[in-house]
Amino acid sequence: MRLILCWVFAALWFLFFLWSVVPAGAGSAGLASGLQALSMILFVATHASLSNGWRGFGLFFAFALVVAFLLEASSIATGFPFGFYVHHVAGPKPLGVPPHVAIGYAILGWLAWTLARLIVRQHPCDAGGFNRFTTPLVASFILTAYDYAYDPIGSTVLGMWSYRYPSGYFGVPLSNFLGWMFTGWVFFQLFALVESRFPPEREAVSRVGYWLLPCLVWAASAAQYPIKLAYAPAGSVTVGGRTFVTADVYEASVVAALLTMVFAAVTAAFRSWAVRPGRAPSR
Repeated sequence: MRLILCWVFAALWFLFFLWSVVPAGAGSAGLASGLQALSMILFVATHASLSNGWRGFGLFFAFALVVAFLLEASSIATGFPFGFYVHHVAGPKPLGVPPHVAIGYAILGWLAWTLARLIVRQHPCDAGGFNRFTTPLVASFILTAYDYAYDPIGSTVLGMWSYRYPSGYFGVPLSNFLGWMFTGWVFFQLFALVESRFPPEREAVSRVGYWLLPCLVWAASAAQYPIKLAYAPAGSVTVGGRTFVTADVYEASVVAALLTMVFAAVTAAFRSWAVRPGRAPSR
C-alpha cells in the first residue's frame, strides 16, 4: 500500500510541479508551490519509510535538517562553507536561514541518496563495508548538481539570495558549490554510519519500481529548466558589476541539468534493473 502511495504522491507532485513552473498569477503560483512541496514531502517520507522505516527516515531528516541549518547559519555569519551571502525571501529567518531551505536539503537529499545507492552499491540496500563511505561521497555530488542548475536563476535572475562576492558561474562563486558538497557529505556520512540499524521493508525494496521512481522524479525535476527557458524574460541582469543576458542564464541551466541531474537519473535508472523481484538485500 505504501508503495502505491509513493506513486500517487509522485504523480501529484509532477502535476503541481508543472503548474508551479508555468508562469501564472502570484496567488496561483503560491498555491501551486505549496501543493508541490507538500506532495514531495509526502512522497519522500513514504518512500524512505519503506527503505529504513519511519525511525530511520526521521533520523535521516534530523541529520539533514540540523546540519544544513547550522552550516547555512555559519556561512551567513562567517562565510564558511558557502561564502558570505544573504537570503532575501519573505518570512521568518532564524539566524538568517529560511526554514524551508534547511527542509529542502533533507527532501532533495533523500532523492540524491537513493540515486547514489543505486549507482555505487551492488544492491542499493547493502549498507556495510566501503559502501558506508563511498555512497555519501557520490550522493554529495548528485545533490550539488541540483543547486548547480538552479542557483544562477535563483540568485542572479530572481534575487532570492545574494553573495557578498559574486563571481564564477553567472555570479555564483565556487565556494557555494563546495559548500553544498560539504554539507551534503556531512549528513549523508552521519546517516551512512547508522543506516544498517534500520532494516528495509524487504518486499518493497526488492521491486524495480521502488528504485525507479526516485530516478523519474529527479529527472522530471530537471524539466523545469527548458520550461523556464521558454518563458525567459528579455533583457539582461547585472550582478557584481557583470552583465549577463537573462536567456543565457536560463539556457546554461538547461545544459547543467541535462549533463548532471538527467545523467545521474538515467545512470541510476539503468542500475535499478539489477534489483530482482523477491531478492532479499544483504546488510
